[in-house]
Amino acid sequence: MSGIITKVLGLPEQYPILRGMISYAIIWPMCSITQEYLEHGTSIENANWARAARFSFFGTFFMSPVFYGWMKYTSRFFKNKNLMTAITRAAIEQVSYSPLAMAYFFFGMSVLEMKPLKMCVNEVREKFWPTYKMGVLYWPTAQTLNFYFVSEKNRIVFVSAASFVWTVYLAHVKSKEQKNDTTQTDDS
Repeated sequence: MSGIITKVLGLPEQYPILRGMISYAIIWPMCSITQEYLEHGTSIENANWARAARFSFFGTFFMSPVFYGWMKYTSRFFKNKNLMTAITRAAIEQVSYSPLAMAYFFFGMSVLEMKPLKMCVNEVREKFWPTYKMGVLYWPTAQTLNFYFVSEKNRIVFVSAASFVWTVYLAHVKSKEQKNDTTQTDDS
């Protein structure tokens, strides 16, 4: 029995993508619940568990693997571990990865809410730029620290932790009613 447990516990080391997926499976629904608490004082018993489950599913199976692939791909181009490389890499990520990730988040979460395609696209249009502007302040700093101080094998986990604050913010933005459809609520 201990051989099986050892093998299972060794999987994240053998398959690093699992570390990110596991951390996102825990952190993303916690962010949804934390945002509800901070914004509305919602107790854990009254939390929107369907919404938390969507955050968990999307974070685990969509955001984490995409981010893992991105980090693995970009690692090929940045072999040096110095401050200038870290700043450059963070800036490139902010310009190239972040816009896609934000659009992907708003669109994907809307799809999981079973919104019509037009509403999914409208949500991206309405919420993308205000969110991106906040991300320009937050993520280059976090990623510079990540690329400079954190070993490559632990970068996804570091980003999972750094993304807690960011994902609470995303949950806040996501919960806002769309201007183009006032019948949608944050419970969707």
